[in-house]
Amino acid sequence: PIPVASYKFNCVDPVNGQEVYDDDGQFVSSVCWRGQSQTLVAANCKGNIEILEMV
Repeated sequence: PIPVASYKFNCVDPVNGQEVYDDDGQFVSSVCWRGQSQTLVAANCKGNIEILEMV
């Protein structure tokens, strides 16, 4: 199967404060979307939450 969309979460390493880009071990753990809306809420396994707009 081919993904409909993809998104790389940016997050901050809690130890050194450096910005970390999508690690191979990360995955999306939750997605919420309402049919008539263009807004999508996604959370990854590190606890980061992003509000995205589908265009």
